[in-house]
Amino acid sequence: MDITVFVVLLAVAVCIGIIIFMGIFKEILDISAFGFFNAKISGLKSRISEHSKIMEMDLYELENFMTKFDRDFKKDFKNIAGSSPDIVEIFFRKFSLRYEKEVLKNILRGIEVEPYGFFTREMITKLQQTPISEYSSKLEGTTYSKLSFNKPLAEIERDIDFLYYREILSAAQQTDSKNAVVLKTYIKSEIDVMNILTILRCKKYGVENVLDYVIPIGYEVPEWKLKNLAEARDVEDVLDLLTDTDYKFLSELEEKYLETKSLFIFEKALKKYLLDMAKKLAIIHPYTAAKALYYIVLREKEVTDILGIYEAKKEELGEILEEII
Repeated sequence: MDITVFVVLLAVAVCIGIIIFMGIFKEILDISAFGFFNAKISGLKSRISEHSKIMEMDLYELENFMTKFDRDFKKDFKNIAGSSPDIVEIFFRKFSLRYEKEVLKNILRGIEVEPYGFFTREMITKLQQTPISEYSSKLEGTTYSKLSFNKPLAEIERDIDFLYYREILSAAQQTDSKNAVVLKTYIKSEIDVMNILTILRCKKYGVENVLDYVIPIGYEVPEWKLKNLAEARDVEDVLDLLTDTDYKFLSELEEKYLETKSLFIFEKALKKYLLDMAKKLAIIHPYTAAKALYYIVLREKEVTDILGIYEAKKEELGEILEEII
């Protein structure tokens, strides 16, 4: 064999070997980094031992339990974000906007809120004493200063959600390729669910200009599909238009909806879909941020369940308590 050809083949073999080695080395690093992180996640436990005990609480006990439960959840989330591997640290840091934005939305609604993130007790008081149209000046220098507060409340809330999702998707993109795919798949599916529920509500209650209330990003329901859904005549028409997506299971609930006229059955099914997706991602991609994301989503469901139990008891809707869980 010609010495030149031999040298070229040897160089190619070495390059291939380096590429294979680097790929294996990266997998080892991922296993090392996320193995420790996931072990820490596994050590976090649900604060709910039995739903039946919560169902037996009176309103006063539930209020105290809710406050402590939410506070403990935020503490756990802070620990998750603080101990996350460097490659996904930016994602979990931005993820905190998920809870911070809800504080801003509740301030806009005139609801008493607990401080979180940027919204300290002092800032909350300051905003409560400020006309909504002047919020931009009070929020100058923050992510929220980009928002316009001179529009209907529903549109402001949509813009707040849109801002959060742009930020969190950008953060997901800044992780490595494997985590980016996993995180964006879940986040975009969550946007799908939010948009579908918004459109279903608009169709049930006859709200026009539907596209003013949705977020034009999605996974199975991209912008062109949103436009089709927005033009649907009614709830049943929306369900028909979703039969070519992963949300086709909603059409199986149409008969029950026609009997009850309650959108809650769709909301419950869609939230279960998201929870199942998060679980599936955690199983398929064990050495990514998927397990931490699944834990967070699971805990969020518990928070929602407790709030639902509280509201049902407050309104004396005992017959639907089991439906909530």
